[in-house]
Amino acid sequence: MNQSRYLIEQFMWPCQHIFRISVETSVKSALEAVGFMGESHVLLVGFEAEGDHQFPICIDPEDGPYTPRELAHVVSQTEETYEQHPDRDMLYSDQRSRHLHPIRLRRRIRSSILEQCLSETPQGRQWEFFAGMPARVEDYEVHVVIGLEKSALTKVPRIKTTERDRISIPPSLVHALITDILSRSTRSLTLPEPGSSLLVLHASTSEILRSATDYFLRSLVYCAGTIFGNDLDLLLNNISSMPYEGRSGQGKIIIAERSMRGLHIVLEFEVPVKLSDVRAVRKILEASGPSGFLLADDGKVYGLGSVGLEYDESSETAFAVTISDRGAWELHHSATILLQVRDGVPRLPAPPLDPAYLEDLIARLLPGANVPVLLSLAYAAQENEHGTMLVISSSADMEAHRLSPQAWVVKPRVIERDLLIQLTAMDGATLVDVHGHCHAMGVILDGHAAGKGDPSRGSRYNNAIRYLDSNPPPAIVIVYSSDGTIDILPRLEPRVRRCDVESAVRRYLDLAASDSMNIREIVKAWDLVKSLRFYLTAEQCEHLNAARQGVEHRNPSQIRIIEPILAPDGAMNDSYWLD
Repeated sequence: MNQSRYLIEQFMWPCQHIFRISVETSVKSALEAVGFMGESHVLLVGFEAEGDHQFPICIDPEDGPYTPRELAHVVSQTEETYEQHPDRDMLYSDQRSRHLHPIRLRRRIRSSILEQCLSETPQGRQWEFFAGMPARVEDYEVHVVIGLEKSALTKVPRIKTTERDRISIPPSLVHALITDILSRSTRSLTLPEPGSSLLVLHASTSEILRSATDYFLRSLVYCAGTIFGNDLDLLLNNISSMPYEGRSGQGKIIIAERSMRGLHIVLEFEVPVKLSDVRAVRKILEASGPSGFLLADDGKVYGLGSVGLEYDESSETAFAVTISDRGAWELHHSATILLQVRDGVPRLPAPPLDPAYLEDLIARLLPGANVPVLLSLAYAAQENEHGTMLVISSSADMEAHRLSPQAWVVKPRVIERDLLIQLTAMDGATLVDVHGHCHAMGVILDGHAAGKGDPSRGSRYNNAIRYLDSNPPPAIVIVYSSDGTIDILPRLEPRVRRCDVESAVRRYLDLAASDSMNIREIVKAWDLVKSLRFYLTAEQCEHLNAARQGVEHRNPSQIRIIEPILAPDGAMNDSYWLD
């Protein structure tokens, strides 16, 4: 295999691009594991600390949207802020702390200003930036910067507190995850030849998730007034996993200071039980119920009680752990679920019903439907406790009678929210028409297995896939799983503008035919074309495949990535165009 040529103008050290790509891979893997629904990217920003280099500020990737010119004032703003910072004259009794304090403060200030400057660039306004503390790598002090899609981050459940007693508090699981990865990245930069190994963070995704969860819980427990939060996630995993007389655990543990306003103690133990005594805590969890939940403070369960209306939610000093099943628990503040854990795996709360996608699907598949009524039914169905399915059919009457051997057919009528919740308590789906009239309940969907299911999902989801794949009259199936996941089926590709697809195709063809080939731009243009492959015509696929072959032929020294040729998708039709 020929060696690829990768020329770096903004050079900090030989393996900088490998290091960045490795961190980026870890970030994407961890965010995907917890269910974060947005995009992310990673930058390396180096500030010259020694020598006389062409670029006093370097950015990797250097062909990305950000330039050193846009960060030119970071250093001067750091000094101005440092001179006026209230912590500048903080006194320390030992000599080492006195020496390190101004260095650490300047670095912390520069990280903050770097985040701000990136977010103020035109191309950075849609991102939320997190800059780690710098590490010295050869002649540069290098920051790892992670950008998260702002619109997705705002949907992540969080608390408002970001600092308590001068200690940083991650407001969400995602923030804790990013903080953990940045900390690992900075430590990795201090090792010899950072980036020379693909295992840059020296940790698996599961290890990073566990570490971030522990950090998040410790921080929230500190907000509740105690420092006894180490390994709380492991304790809760063990408590929720332990059966009692064959029963799965169910109950709630409230973590708050005994003196907190609004905390009502119903029953107080003479001798508190340590949370680390898993067997004992699991046993007294049986006493948890509407009249009182377990109360914990300083790492001990000391009684039963509840949080009343007098509690000031803005103080964010009381948190609750709800154990719902064997190995399953969730953490919440007030009515906001911050974290869900099942079998030791942390995740963000299951995404709620996506009304925008449902409305779009109704418009595409069921024109003329009563959208407000169908949305209200979809929201009502999600309140069931064990999972169910709601089927909206364009031919509900015909489908009800066709499926009648495995369904209870009813006289069509509009159903209200409470009645729908009652109907979904039984097994099977509820079948309604486009105006919200119920035609059948307890419906068992038919269909043949066609290799399009998901073995990791339950029978409801796979039955819905098989039903829709059997070419029924146009229909939408909403699957509500017992773990809180909601799937709206079928999953169709989004509608796009025809001109955007044509523009992407034209750009790649123009770049591929150019005499002065810019490989990086060609790769970016090809990635865009691949993301739009569903919408391509046979003619466009033919031209693109030929152009790609020409690029590879003209650049034999480049490493080749073998990819399938582009081909038109048989499911594509004019309904996918916005114009």
